Amino acid sequence: METAAQKSITNWTEFFKTPRDIFVQNVSNCQVSIEFETTPGNKTGFLFPQGQDPVNLTQFIPFDAIKASIDFRKMLNRRPPALSLMTEEEFMGYYTKKAEELKKPVEKVIDESAERLQRLHNKQEYTADKAPEPIHRVVEDDPHFGGKKRVASTGDVVTTEEVIHPRVLHLCQQVNTEIPDPDKMRAHVMLGELQSVERDLRVDDWEYVRSHGYWKTVKNYARDKISQMANAQSGSEGAEDTFAP
Repeated sequence: METAAQKSITNWTEFFKTPRDIFVQNVSNCQVSIEFETTPGNKTGFLFPQGQDPVNLTQFIPFDAIKASIDFRKMLNRRPPALSLMTEEEFMGYYTKKAEELKKPVEKVIDESAERLQRLHNKQEYTADKAPEPIHRVVEDDPHFGGKKRVASTGDVVTTEEVIHPRVLHLCQQVNTEIPDPDKMRAHVMLGELQSVERDLRVDDWEYVRSHGYWKTVKNYARDKISQMANAQSGSEGAEDTFAP
């Protein structure tokens, strides 16, 4: 039987032709975070927790916002995929099988999964002292979560450039566009926090900050760090090319 990770690339136009419930399963070995533009200029973040329990995404995000999300499409169509679409029959089949294994009513198993998801989104399962695990774009299909670097099921190595630092994710959540400006983390505080971990940050981390850092000074700082890294890489390559034994 074909697994979720082995499904063919989604025909986006055909699948989203008619409004419907969108059932999604996280088939990676990590948390996956995506922002959806729910209204013009306003984005809502959704975190798919680590684990195989599928969710009805349309209970949280409007159908049109899901349909318009390029990031969501990329997570579905990358190889190996991070997320997979399911039919309602597959969704119920998953929970029916899990309920049989746990010897519980299927409705209770679905409710328990929804409650865990809600706690995660309410940040009750982690605090600033316990940041969420790194989000990996490509991971091995393994039920156990380990260190920062993972291996893709295809055998490709996931580099540190393909890992968004958990502190970056946490800080950008504090300046989400849905949060009123008076309640957002101040720019100078965010900069200080970023500077405290910047030796661990890679280009992808700074690209994420440049896209989601909200404050102009924060985004400009991220842009400068990206430029510095690019110049450093260019200089390194030039030195190698011109070296004469």
